[in-house]
Amino acid sequence: AYCVVATESAGREVPLAFLERIKEEFNKRYAGGKAATATANSLSKDFGPRLKEQMQYCMDHPEEVSRLSKVQAQVSEVKGIMMENIDKVIDRGEQIDGLVTRTEQLHDHAMDFRTEGTRLRRRMWYQNMKIKLIVAGIVVAIILIIVLSICHRDHCK
Repeated sequence: AYCVVATESAGREVPLAFLERIKEEFNKRYAGGKAATATANSLSKDFGPRLKEQMQYCMDHPEEVSRLSKVQAQVSEVKGIMMENIDKVIDRGEQIDGLVTRTEQLHDHAMDFRTEGTRLRRRMWYQNMKIKLIVAGIVVAIILIIVLSICHRDHCK
């Protein structure tokens, strides 16, 4: 936990910038777990002078620290927006992959439908031709029977 106490005249930006700088430096210096296992006040000798230096710098250069904190806030904001945009792009990529897969499946189904349609059309054409040939054969047979019966009757008289 990090805490800073400041007078009202210091404003909010300078103390918060100081706190952020201290937090970053502390985490960099004691990242290996040294801070977690340290006893109370055991790091004061090592890090205490650094606190004093940072505090003095922040008090001597409030405009710079304030500007720096604003820039850092803007950078953090831009970083957050970029992360959101990257997530959106990744989501779109996944959606596009899904669309490509569905498109390929639809194409395959369309090809299957076309082949089955062609097969069915040919089968129906053959069946239709068969029926036409049978009807034509029956008509020819009837005509032949009629002609033969007329011819046979004329020869019989």
